[in-house]
Amino acid sequence: MARTKRIKAEQILDKAYEMVLADGLKAITARSLAKALDCSTQPIYLEFGNMANLKQAILEQAKARLVWYVSEEQRTDDALVNLGIGYIRFATIEPELYRALFIDNHFGKDEAQLFMGQLTQTRLQDYQPLKTVSESEHERIINEAWIIITGLATLTNAKLVHYSDAEIDAMLKRMLKQCF
Repeated sequence: MARTKRIKAEQILDKAYEMVLADGLKAITARSLAKALDCSTQPIYLEFGNMANLKQAILEQAKARLVWYVSEEQRTDDALVNLGIGYIRFATIEPELYRALFIDNHFGKDEAQLFMGQLTQTRLQDYQPLKTVSESEHERIINEAWIIITGLATLTNAKLVHYSDAEIDAMLKRMLKQCF
């Protein structure tokens, strides 16, 4: 009779995600995770095959968290401002995830850019101010907005600046006023 699994994929992923939140992706090795789970490395490899697959599963969870921040926390009636505030809040509240995704580039530049491009497009598909400008202007506005939003998020993540949501809202609205 085969032994029943003591450690399941969900438990492994939850512990790995918890470790990333506390110490960043660099803290995740098969041995460190096994130690945290009080098991051997065997269940990790049985469930995920390899560490790359586990890290991909962590990435999917991190992306879902970011989507929640930019989708669920609607503070203003401006979708681009909400996107910016949500992104900056993610960098502040989930600092290790933000670092892993966007500063330390653990998941790859192409993966991060593709995801952010899709997320931006989804969140701004009905954004009226962008519907009235040319495609090149649309691209310019989005690029300028992301430079400012990412700068604020990174400075906030590094604890070099601290702004309230109201201050961020005001900055982003001023920036948008200049863009249009």
